[in-house]
Amino acid sequence: MIPGPPSAAAGKEPSIPERIRAGLRTTRLGQSLHFYDRVASTNTTALELAETGAPDGTVILADSQTHGRGRMGRSWISPPDSNLHVSIILRPDTNPARIGLWSLAAAVAVARTIELTTGISARLKWPNDILVRDRKISGLLLESAIQGNRIKFLVLGIGVNVNLDLNTLPESLRPSVSSLREELGRKIDRWDLLCRLLETLENAYRLFPAEAPENILSAYAKLSETLGRVVTVRNPTQVWTGRAIGLTPEGGLILQKEDLGNVIVRSDEVVHVSGGHAVGD
Repeated sequence: MIPGPPSAAAGKEPSIPERIRAGLRTTRLGQSLHFYDRVASTNTTALELAETGAPDGTVILADSQTHGRGRMGRSWISPPDSNLHVSIILRPDTNPARIGLWSLAAAVAVARTIELTTGISARLKWPNDILVRDRKISGLLLESAIQGNRIKFLVLGIGVNVNLDLNTLPESLRPSVSSLREELGRKIDRWDLLCRLLETLENAYRLFPAEAPENILSAYAKLSETLGRVVTVRNPTQVWTGRAIGLTPEGGLILQKEDLGNVIVRSDEVVHVSGGHAVGD
């Protein structure tokens, strides 16, 4: 069920949507904006709104999530007053075969926004994790509804650890996770970051239908921490180890196995390997 609007009694600033709109320089993304104090998952809310006809570019934003979702069924830790939890409803006029490419283009947009806004150099772990100093700082979850041979809608979910205090995390997660606050040594404005992110994404979204795949793949490859490395690929039934040697025109990962045969990976889990030991998520 789509949550109701936040109430003044919840203690959050009622001016947050107005602050965002005042700082936003987009013509599509964020022009329809839904802000909640707390939801189970912004992607779940976005999927429900998309099914009821919410327009292209609708943004769902929450201060916190109780059941934030990542890839492979992982949860995303989402305390209040800390991170950016946002989902965007998109209705692109493009071939469904290009959905994987959009996932890569969106990851590039997130990494570029982090660098432009904070000066922090961000890198990409295939297919859609954003890393700083080999620690995860952001992740994407792209969900789709396909009708015949067209895209009915996409929901792009983005989580960014902005002002997360790592001391609040389970000790087992701290070595593999970071936040912008941790890297900068100070808090930053989540809503300013959101505005810049929506602007960068809108530009990528505007160009995407006519963008040549090689341009998207090249931009992704320049920021990739996966390409050229030995990785372990897991799916529900198999595990492969090999070198990530390239990307397919659809955004899949080309893995050269130890027996020199190639495997194309589209949605399996990828774990970096260094010295024979995996660097965990």
